[in-house]
Amino acid sequence: MASKIFSVFAVFYLFSAQSNGFTVDLIHRDSPLSPFFNASNSRFDSLRDSFRRSQARAAYFKKRAAVGSAKLVVDIEVIPGEYTMKFSVGTPPMETFAIADTGSDLTWTQCRPCDRCFDQDFPLFEPQKSSSYRSLPCDSPLCSEFFCAAGNVCQYQYSYADQSETVGVIATETLVLGNASFPNFAFGCGHQNGGTFSDAASGIIGLGGGPVSLISQLNKTIAGKFAYCLPPPQTLNISTHITFGPDAAVMASDTSVVSTPLTLKSPATFYWLTLENISVGNKTLKNLSHEIPALNPGEIGNIIIDSGTTFTYIPPDLYDLLESELKRLINKTPVNDPEGLFKLCFQTTGGLEVPTIVAHFTGADVELSPNGTFVFVEQTVVCLTLFPATEFDPIFGNLAQVDYIVAYDLVGKTVSFKPADCSKY
Repeated sequence: MASKIFSVFAVFYLFSAQSNGFTVDLIHRDSPLSPFFNASNSRFDSLRDSFRRSQARAAYFKKRAAVGSAKLVVDIEVIPGEYTMKFSVGTPPMETFAIADTGSDLTWTQCRPCDRCFDQDFPLFEPQKSSSYRSLPCDSPLCSEFFCAAGNVCQYQYSYADQSETVGVIATETLVLGNASFPNFAFGCGHQNGGTFSDAASGIIGLGGGPVSLISQLNKTIAGKFAYCLPPPQTLNISTHITFGPDAAVMASDTSVVSTPLTLKSPATFYWLTLENISVGNKTLKNLSHEIPALNPGEIGNIIIDSGTTFTYIPPDLYDLLESELKRLINKTPVNDPEGLFKLCFQTTGGLEVPTIVAHFTGADVELSPNGTFVFVEQTVVCLTLFPATEFDPIFGNLAQVDYIVAYDLVGKTVSFKPADCSKY
């Protein structure tokens, strides 16, 4: 039955150290516990905002993939990511928050002295007060990802089409996650920052697959493993978790677990899977494998899996077949979305009987939860959360991942799915 509340996890709230890794509590961005909470928004307002963020994020992914190297100034349409993570930097440690983003690599925060800074709700980091702060010289291996500035200082610059930007120094610092401390963590110390950043965060935490990301830098501790579990979107006030390290692994011997190869392309930021087809009920819509070039296995991959994009985007011809089959099987009359954002909607005063929808990845058949495939956009209008990727690369978004432990293994190069009650994860 379709859900009456719509989006999924949004705030990385608290780190706690564990012997086999680290666990982060996740809180929905529209929860009253979230720093992004807007009491004046109805759940339908928030859903439509989520749609616009998904569209903008998909456009960012497309442009970021086209740019490739982080050495270039990135010209994108929006700030990537929409979550916050609580952490500490420096000696002594200073607590701060940043937007956590699986679509970015570099972790950066605002720093003093700040030539231009956006407002934030907590103090700026002051490198001169930390005994563990070290700026990276230009000959540092990590600086090959960035620029060399005057004075033999490694520098980064990200520029956004909405006039937002961040410019600063690449440095190393002590990063504190709960009770765990990581010295010599490379991050960006932003001295010129402005635009549409929220005052609830101080920068970005990069959770992508690139060499400077949090995942890559902590690889010796977490062994390239992390996992999350997204509860049904109606459970706004229930915390769930993301786990880093050995505890994030799922047992391959568990017959409920399915795994598919993970592909890293250039840029290595994004996590790519190979979608072979989709089925609705007992009907397979289209086999996509013939459309994948006959490349070596490391180059195969046609859809990005992303926890930060709410909705799912699939190839347009496949979407047309999906929409046609859903109209045939669902015993309701299609109606237009009152605001024209969603493509397939139905009028209903109660629930909606949704046929089984399965995403067939290489080696893994993932049955999508009806709680994530259809959402109410008005009191009596329910709409499909899959869209045609007419202008973007295909993306497997977080509503499609509801009620699965999704486990990433960057060493084994797999993503695994295990059905679970994510409200208890």
